[in-house]
Amino acid sequence: MIRALSSSLSLRLLGIFVVTATLVIVILVSLFTRGLSGQWVRSIRPHLVQYAQYIQEDLGMPPDPARADTLARQLPVDIHVYRDGQLVHATTDRLLDLENIRFEPVGKRWKKRLNSDATGPAVPPQPDLVPYASRNSRGERQRILRITNGDYTIYFDLREPRPRHGRFYRFNDELLLALLLLAIVLGASYLLIRRQLSPIRQIQKGVGIMSEGNLGHRIDSRGNSDLDQLSKSIDDMASRLQDMLDAKRQLLIAVSHELRSPITRARINTELLPDSRLRERLMEDLSDMERMIRDIMESEQLQSRHSVLNREPLDLEALFDEELQHIAPGCILRLRSRDQADFHFSGDAARLRILLRNLVLNAQQHGKSEDGTVHLTVTLEDNGKQLTLTIEDQGPGIGKEHLNEISAPFYRPDASRSRETGGFGLGLTLARLIAEAHGGSLSITSDPEIRRGTHVSVELPR
Repeated sequence: MIRALSSSLSLRLLGIFVVTATLVIVILVSLFTRGLSGQWVRSIRPHLVQYAQYIQEDLGMPPDPARADTLARQLPVDIHVYRDGQLVHATTDRLLDLENIRFEPVGKRWKKRLNSDATGPAVPPQPDLVPYASRNSRGERQRILRITNGDYTIYFDLREPRPRHGRFYRFNDELLLALLLLAIVLGASYLLIRRQLSPIRQIQKGVGIMSEGNLGHRIDSRGNSDLDQLSKSIDDMASRLQDMLDAKRQLLIAVSHELRSPITRARINTELLPDSRLRERLMEDLSDMERMIRDIMESEQLQSRHSVLNREPLDLEALFDEELQHIAPGCILRLRSRDQADFHFSGDAARLRILLRNLVLNAQQHGKSEDGTVHLTVTLEDNGKQLTLTIEDQGPGIGKEHLNEISAPFYRPDASRSRETGGFGLGLTLARLIAEAHGGSLSITSDPEIRRGTHVSVELPR
């Protein structure tokens, strides 16, 4: 719950709304309570006092019990008549707890007004009253006025009308209704906030796709809000980045293509030289340059938005077995299948050959065992939904710190780039791009601390 509140902007905004509304309600209730207390002193209490006096006058002196019962049935008031401290008559079975009631005397200003309004020689009795929110020993709220006239003391309990189906029935109904309305308001507020913030989810999803290298993806927000404008800005930025990368890619392809001619001329001139160690080194360097240019052009073409695979129905068992006979004659292609073997696949034969060749040559170069020999295991597995090509060696393995970057262009775990270590860091990159171009993936697993060797897996979905 706490994690959801911290990560969801909609819930956080809703929380701010709830806190703000609560504070506003507290402030309003405080101001209303303060204002009501002033109104109690100035207006409400005098009316209650006058109301009690009218009832007392209607009762007569001495108070008439029959008249008291009639008034109690007609008005929301219980009448208790005491004479010399003894209960004479009560209109209800609920007696007053006089020991726990503390009366508030009427202020001097109101007493003066009562005396000035009195007619005749008799001075009207002066009422006392309990504050509006007082409670008795049972926790019940009371509004009681007391009038003393001679030997008689009359208590007027201004009770609340009793509900028909129990004391708290109406209160519970109102509380449930209030909670229901509050839940509806909060739910509607959350949906509205979530709707207003929906572009954020689209931006997050779109940026995630772009960060994986798919700069051709567009968020394509159609609104006019600030968030929609942000989405359009991100789309424009992705378009400009894609154009810049395409321009650089085309420049790299063009330069690589133009380098072929001088390299070809250099190879021809080198072949005309007399046999020597220097001639052999020059031929090896020219071969490396040609292979690097070929790999660069192939990898850049696969990353282009206009790259096209020459797909055709293939038998990967026959294709890979034939390629292995050229690059690793002693290596046998192992087959695995849960049901009847079916290694037919629709793909680009030339590029799948490059994929297998690069992975096997890389394993031969870097996967030598402790005795200096190469032990390779090449497996082709069919599990129904996809074909999986696996190459395993018994070499020293690859450190964990290099696994995430090993298939990046020109990346090599060793700092040196000597001829003995071999390669330019493009073989695994090209293999990964070929697998991704066929809708698959390439993964590399290695942990030298546990056991020697590297496990390369290529998944090709049907």
